[in-house]
Amino acid sequence: MRSVVPRAYYQSVTQGVEPVDLLRLIGSAAQDYDSMDELEQVLLPADGLHPLAAQLVAPILAFAADPKTRLPDQLLMLVRELAAHPDGEPVHQQLRAFTVTLRSLSDLDDHSVVEESTALLGWCGPDPQLSAVLLARAREYADDYRRVTPLVTAAQLDPAAAAGWLPEFLDPSRSSTVRVAAVLAMREAGLAPTASAATALAAGWSADPDALRWTTRRGRLADLVEYAAGGDPGRDAELLTTIARDGQAQARRDVAQTLADRAAAQRLPVALQALLCSFLDDPEERVRRCAYRAVVADDTLTRRQADWLADAVARGARMRRSALDALIRVGDPRWRAHAEDALRQGWTPPRLPGALAELPPPDGSLREAVLGRVVALATTIDVNRSPKATAKEQRELVGLLRVLGAAADPAVVGTLARHLAQMTWPARLWVAEFLAEAGRGNPEVLDAIGAMANGEVIYLRLLWLAGGDDAPLRAAIAVAPRRDVLAAVAAAEVFGDADPDVAARLREIRDSDADLKDRFAAAGALWELTGDPAEAAATVREALDAPWLRTRQRARELADQLGLEHA
Repeated sequence: MRSVVPRAYYQSVTQGVEPVDLLRLIGSAAQDYDSMDELEQVLLPADGLHPLAAQLVAPILAFAADPKTRLPDQLLMLVRELAAHPDGEPVHQQLRAFTVTLRSLSDLDDHSVVEESTALLGWCGPDPQLSAVLLARAREYADDYRRVTPLVTAAQLDPAAAAGWLPEFLDPSRSSTVRVAAVLAMREAGLAPTASAATALAAGWSADPDALRWTTRRGRLADLVEYAAGGDPGRDAELLTTIARDGQAQARRDVAQTLADRAAAQRLPVALQALLCSFLDDPEERVRRCAYRAVVADDTLTRRQADWLADAVARGARMRRSALDALIRVGDPRWRAHAEDALRQGWTPPRLPGALAELPPPDGSLREAVLGRVVALATTIDVNRSPKATAKEQRELVGLLRVLGAAADPAVVGTLARHLAQMTWPARLWVAEFLAEAGRGNPEVLDAIGAMANGEVIYLRLLWLAGGDDAPLRAAIAVAPRRDVLAAVAAAEVFGDADPDVAARLREIRDSDADLKDRFAAAGALWELTGDPAEAAATVREALDAPWLRTRQRARELADQLGLEHA
């Protein structure tokens, strides 16, 4: 009996595009860049390779070979990306059936088409005869960059023969570009690395770091060094050190990036740590920047260069913010000497508020600097600007309010109260919450919060918590919609269990189809009101997987209080 695959399942594994529509899309992509982008997104989704990718090689190559096609090189490039995918083995197998088509394309006058089709031929082997043809072509080209792809593909198609002729291209008499190409060819052909390959890579990349950047057959320095070193840490370090010493600016940056990537994945040997850190004083800015990003991201490197980073902060270097943040991260006490300047000048590192909160309450000029920064942030944060920048400012503000909370005095409270009306949303609310706790009973606080309440439960509740009259809050609760969670939670705080309708109102919200944040808030208020864990347990478990970090954190706190197990 023939099995029937549900349509929904079929569409889920084909990105919802029927085969006939894919063929139409390929036809459109042959003529139009927008359709080409769409085709690439369908065949190369973020979660893997399209299940029909191998079967589509035939129609894609058919369009690429059609003289009427406007974008043959783009189609060939797409096939190369499909073949290069980690799951691209079925594509490799399909390509073997199209050697004739690809050879014809490699003989055209269009350079891009020749490059792409020649690269694809590398998956069509073994083929000693074709290898010889491509090797002859590589010898004939006057442009060294054009030699790279046929040279590498020739080696792939006949590795045994390549082992005999590749040493010729590694010779110092050859151009830097060709020597690097020969190392790549050895790797792609699966040949064992040799001492001459390592020498050719070091000299070639030092002189021409762009050797593989203008060709279809590209390769990263990191991968070629790993190949040429053959697993020998000493040879690896020697190669990178040689390129760093002899190479032009781009070559040095490539070494710095290679070391930075390694440092992010594992601890570097001491010799390579020293090499990476040496780039901090490189004459080329982009080399320095690459090394610097690695140093401030890694604890070991930060500690190694702590003096350098402290000096950079002291001299007011452009990267002083991240340098100071790195010093805070590793616990270097020198950060304290620059905390006040950072706050006054507005370049607060992300970790500074938390670090200050762990110290005794600030006093004197440091407290004034914290207070001034809070006022500056709270009166200028603009949620209509960049969300990323705004989020950073908001986190800083909340953190600095915690610092002030440990040292709040009438002067601090009075200053914030006087600026409250000029503060922007949501900073105004956070400062009002701070004032309600730190300035309870303070007339300036009561006047400031009362002036902006305007009948809103959220501010009237704070006014009541600050010691103000509860009559305005009661009146606002009475007219608020029944499912207004702010009003319901405030009612629980004001009336407690004296009014049985409060619990009923909270249960309605908890059991409704409202936003999880609202239902979680209602559940938490119910537990505080009744003391019964069953009132909140189910909603708390749901909130443990909420998409919002603060909600998940609060849910974990509440789960601990309720005695619920959680990860």
